[in-house]
Amino acid sequence: MVNFYDKNRFISKSTLAKLADVSPRTFRRYLATRRHILDAMGISPKAQKLPPQAVRYICEDYCIDLPPELQDQEALSHSPLYQNFLRT
Repeated sequence: MVNFYDKNRFISKSTLAKLADVSPRTFRRYLATRRHILDAMGISPKAQKLPPQAVRYICEDYCIDLPPELQDQEALSHSPLYQNFLRT
């Protein structure tokens, strides 16, 4: 699935762990391996919610497909890829 990230939506680490189908502890250990990248984005290790640029990186790196309700609905509705292949 193609993710159309909502530029204004922060998503919690626990939600991303559920979407990745892993335990929160496993997801925290994964994030610890990417600490240098998240630090460069200015994200605290104790942050409960991640900003859109971090969500985008994590979803692409960990191959997480965001459900439509967590994506930018306007971008989804205008995407030919979504309209032609995923909704039919």
